[in-house]
Amino acid sequence: MKFQWFHDINLTKLRREMKHLRWLLIRGEDLSKATPAWMFAELDGCLIAVDHRHKPFKSGTYNRAIHLLLVNHDPNIKGITKVATEGELEDHLW
Repeated sequence: MKFQWFHDINLTKLRREMKHLRWLLIRGEDLSKATPAWMFAELDGCLIAVDHRHKPFKSGTYNRAIHLLLVNHDPNIKGITKVATEGELEDHLW
């Protein structure tokens, strides 16, 4: 299973890189910069995972694009396939 962190990708090659990934992992602090990634993820066949443990998660329009979310505690977040509260993001990929 191939995955890569969003902050390690050259943004001018983002869509090309995503087409070869099963998972794109995004740090919570990068979520606002990752709009092109979560907008096109489904078209490119790439799943999105977000590590958002550093501060409370606020639901938004990007919820439907996130397949895996890692948070400090599960505040009953809707629209995301899997919400985890322990371990590392990579531990929960499928």
